[in-house]
Amino acid sequence: MRLVIARLALCAAAIPLLAASDHAGSAPASRAHPRTIVAPGDTKVNQFISYNATAKTVAITVTAALNSAQGGFNFNGGSSGNQTITVPLGWTINIDVYNVDAIPHSAILITDQTPIPNGPSQAAFPRAYTDHLSDGLPAQTGHDSMNFPATPAGNYLIACGVPGHAPSGMYIRFVVSATAKAPTNTGTIATGP
Repeated sequence: MRLVIARLALCAAAIPLLAASDHAGSAPASRAHPRTIVAPGDTKVNQFISYNATAKTVAITVTAALNSAQGGFNFNGGSSGNQTITVPLGWTINIDVYNVDAIPHSAILITDQTPIPNGPSQAAFPRAYTDHLSDGLPAQTGHDSMNFPATPAGNYLIACGVPGHAPSGMYIRFVVSATAKAPTNTGTIATGP
């Protein structure tokens, strides 16, 4: 009898954990996420972006399915273009992409366009995409980096390259600005520790 009660208690404890996400693949909202490392001399914009004005470099962390927003189809909590990262023209960009979701995701920087491609594959800049673009970085442990110079100026998107994900809202805005003096990050951005 005690064994049955113990098993029922374990099942009851597991139910809130299963309800923590909107879909089976999204990461729980409380999951710890990777952060941008701020080196000496760098300026921190927020937990996802830092920059060095002297070296004209920007370090960005993009986490796929950071929380359950948009059913987990988000980058750093932003989706459907409701977040914008702006960088100065000509600066060197390093984007570390992490997939913490239970399903594969990837990232590619594309020209801002409507409609959003089903499986974006044409990068706006050389090496502005992750490995496993169409099949996605491995679930929960996937990581890759994008490194490129921010040129030319224009409006772009960071989108998931797995077919169907970007049109489902898995994209945020990325602007290369000829007038910006420093990087900014505006819109719907996840907050947390």
